[in-house]
Amino acid sequence: MIRSSLPAGDIVETMVRFEERYGGLAYTVRGGNDMEYGLDGPPSVHATPLGPAFDGILDGDWTWGLSVLADGRTAMGPGRWPFRVIDRSVDQRLERHALMAEIHGWFHRTFECRTPAHVPPVADESVLPPPVPEATGPAEWWWCSEDVAVQATLSGWPPDRDRWTVRYFARTPQQAAEANPTIYAATVHETVPAALCTLCCQAIEPGRTCAR
Repeated sequence: MIRSSLPAGDIVETMVRFEERYGGLAYTVRGGNDMEYGLDGPPSVHATPLGPAFDGILDGDWTWGLSVLADGRTAMGPGRWPFRVIDRSVDQRLERHALMAEIHGWFHRTFECRTPAHVPPVADESVLPPPVPEATGPAEWWWCSEDVAVQATLSGWPPDRDRWTVRYFARTPQQAAEANPTIYAATVHETVPAALCTLCCQAIEPGRTCAR
């Protein structure tokens, strides 16, 4: 990427607002590595396929840095994967992390879904709880009620296809047992039970409910 130490235009205002509001913020979502926010070292701008951006976020789960675009969106391209928008704003990113922190201890089942590139995994929201727009962005979707929550998060995007992790959270094991018919009804692309729960850091048998 092309780098410049002389940012210009809207990106300067974005950098100032970002540092004033989020600089120094750090937290963990599930007890792993920190999510860290702030300009690290002298401010600089780099060119991306989506326009000028600056480094402002270290994602502890990915152990990878995110670029912040002039319009406030975040984006990254780990390894050889395409550079892609992850959050529509930093506030939306914080909202999705806050929701996960609130319900990650519920009973849950995990699924894997593969779709064509840039195609969301859920096709029928009518079988899901109400959507949570403040926590939903290009790479993570949320639906939540008092007792049930569904998360679809982008877990990989090699060229030409996307890999999604879909989780069904419930307050009780009985409610969690509704995960399979609900998720299969909501998705039309290839969806199977996951072999690994990254929340619990353990292998899981198909159809098993995790409890934390």
